[in-house]
Amino acid sequence: MEKDNNLNSCMHWGQNEILSGFPIGRVAQTIRKIISPSFSNHDVESIAVVLVSHLMIEERINDLIIKWLTGHIPEMASKNRQGVPVNEVARDEIEDYINKLDFSKKLKLIKPLGTLLWGDDSEAIFRDFYKINNARVEIAHRLDLKSVKFDNFSLATEVGLEKFLDLAQQRLLNVSDLKELIDG
Repeated sequence: MEKDNNLNSCMHWGQNEILSGFPIGRVAQTIRKIISPSFSNHDVESIAVVLVSHLMIEERINDLIIKWLTGHIPEMASKNRQGVPVNEVARDEIEDYINKLDFSKKLKLIKPLGTLLWGDDSEAIFRDFYKINNARVEIAHRLDLKSVKFDNFSLATEVGLEKFLDLAQQRLLNVSDLKELIDG
């Protein structure tokens, strides 16, 4: 089965298939033993889907902001004392700052672009970004999968996880549209 860059692709691997050299069931069992023996393999896979989905969205937002901020740095021929071009140093500093910035601050930073592109829909789209982030927080900091709900379905259920994944996929595409906006 061919892998693709779609969030939904992780949902379609067969039980005996291997992803990156690890039997899927064995990975979930091992992780379950580490974080909480009371979790089912499905719980562990759901947690992984939520965390990876958020990570993909945040990484794309990081790329957007870094490209936006570094796209207009004037080209300088000078180098610092270590012989590194100052443009490279400036880009690295911006990248380091953005990568460490809190997710909600990143959303506030891109909100003007989102408002331009999404118009009246921007408020609901940003609300969804916060909803996705709150799911990540509940799961990453509290391991509370069952109480996090999407459209009144717990993320511990297949329906709830599918609703989360659909929303995450839509928002990932929204960020891609913003990247296209700044690319011109």
